[in-house]
Amino acid sequence: MSQFVDLARNLLALEINTVLKTGISAEKMPLAGDALIDLAQEYYVFLCEQLDTFGSRETAILAPWAGRISETFHWGLAPFVPPSDAARPDRYDPFFFSRDLPGNDPARGTTLKVFDDLREVASWLREMTDRTLDAARQPGAGADVVSAAATIDQDAPPILMRIQRNSDQINDVLRRRGLDTVSYLRGMDEEIRRMPALKTADVVTIRKAWDVGTELVVMQSTIQIDGDVVTRLLKGRDNAGNSVMIGVHKDAVDVSFRYWSFLIDALGRFAGKAVNTLVGDTG
Repeated sequence: MSQFVDLARNLLALEINTVLKTGISAEKMPLAGDALIDLAQEYYVFLCEQLDTFGSRETAILAPWAGRISETFHWGLAPFVPPSDAARPDRYDPFFFSRDLPGNDPARGTTLKVFDDLREVASWLREMTDRTLDAARQPGAGADVVSAAATIDQDAPPILMRIQRNSDQINDVLRRRGLDTVSYLRGMDEEIRRMPALKTADVVTIRKAWDVGTELVVMQSTIQIDGDVVTRLLKGRDNAGNSVMIGVHKDAVDVSFRYWSFLIDALGRFAGKAVNTLVGDTG
C-alpha cells in the first residue's frame, strides 16, 4: 500500500527537463548501487574540474589569493592543504584529489561518507565562486583574482547546488533504509547492488539524480495536477538561435503530458475515490 501511495503522490506534478550533454550513451539506469557509483564518480570529476580555478590539483595547494578568500568563511570542505593561518585546518582535505574514483578502489567504495564529502566540497566551491566573482568586481581588485574570475564556469553554481541537494537526498535514503554502512563497489554481489530495501520513491530519487547528473538544464516545465504550468528558460537561451532546442522541449512536453494524463486517468479508474484519501485530499 505504501508504494501505491508513493505512486499517487509522484503523479501530482509532471516535470520535463531539457539538458545539454556532451556525448550520449543512451543507456538505461543500471542497478541502484551501480547508479550511485556512476553518480558519485560524475560528481567527483565535475568538482575536480571546477577546482582548477583556485589552486593546483597536482600539489593540492591553494593559490595565495584563494587561501585568503577561503578564510573569510568557515563552512564546506576545501580539498587543499590548509593555509598556514587557517582558523580551522580540519575543514581542509588535501587528499581529496589523490584518491581513486569512488566505487573503483576497494578501499574507497561509494558510501554515505563519499556523498557527505561531495556535498561539502560543492558547498565550499559555491561560496568560493560567489566571493571570487564579487572580489573581482571591486575597485583595485588584484590581477590574479580578476584573471581567476574570468575562468569560472558561469553555469557551474546551479550544478553545484544540485550536487548538494542530491547528496543530501541520497544520504537520507541510505539512512532511512539502513544502508548507511554499505560500501558499493564495481563487480560486488549483484543482490547488494540491487538494493532491495529501497522503496519506489527511493528509486525515483536515485533515477532523477542519475538521469540529470551534472548536465546543464536549459529548459524546464512543471505541470501541476490543478492545471498550473511553469516553464523556465535559462538566461541567454531565449533567442532565435535556440529555436530548435525550444521546439524539442515543446515536443517533449506534449508527449509527456499525454502519457501523464493517461496514467492519471488509469490511476483514477483503478482506485476511484481512494486516491483522494491517499494523497491527502479530504475535501
